[in-house]
Amino acid sequence: MLKLMEWIAKAAGLNMLWILFTLCGFGFFGMFPATIALLMVTRDLRVGNDKRIAKSFLNYYVENFVKANVYGYVFVSVNLVMITLTFHAIYQISLWFAVPIFVVTVLLFIISLYVLPVFTYFKASFLNHVKLATVISLGHPAATFVLFSLFALNFGVIFYSRILIAFPILFMFFMVSLSAYFVMVILLPVFNKYGRSDLLEVAEVNQVSKV
Repeated sequence: MLKLMEWIAKAAGLNMLWILFTLCGFGFFGMFPATIALLMVTRDLRVGNDKRIAKSFLNYYVENFVKANVYGYVFVSVNLVMITLTFHAIYQISLWFAVPIFVVTVLLFIISLYVLPVFTYFKASFLNHVKLATVISLGHPAATFVLFSLFALNFGVIFYSRILIAFPILFMFFMVSLSAYFVMVILLPVFNKYGRSDLLEVAEVNQVSKV
C-alpha cells in the first residue's frame, strides 16, 4: 500500500511538473520540452533511478528545449501538410490519387509517435532518430498498435471535453504522466533490443559514407 501511494504521488507530481513547465514555455514553446523531460524522467524511474525528480525534470527541460521544439514542430508541420494534401486530393482531384497520399500520411503519423520517445533513449542526429523511429514503428506492429491506441484514447478524452469537465483531476494529476509511463513500459523493452550503441554505429557509418 505504501509503494502504491508513493507511485501515485510521483505520477501526480510529474503531471504537475509537465503542466508547470509547459506553461513556463507559454504553452506553444513549452509543451514539447516538457514532454521530453517527462519521458526522460519516466525512463529513469523505470530503470530504478528515482532521485531528485524535480531537478532532473528541470535539467532535461533546459538541455533539450531547442531540440525538442525543432523535432516537435517539424513533425507537426509535416503532418498538417500531409493531412491537407489528403483532403485536397479527396475533394479536388480523385479518390484514387488520395489513397497513396493517405497511406503516406498514416505512416508519417505513426513514425511521429515514435520520434520523441526515440529522442529520449538514443543519442544521435535528427536523421538517425527518424531512421530508427521508422524501423521500430514498422518492425514492431504490436507496440505500434498499442502506442496508437494510447494516443487515440488520450485524443478522445481531450476531444470529448465532457470527460475533462466531469473529472478535471484526471488531467491535472494523472493523464499525461500515466500516458508517459505506459509509453515507456511499451517501448523500453523494444529499445533495449537495439541498444544505444547500435544507432551510434549507424551514425558513424553514415558520416564515413559522406566523406
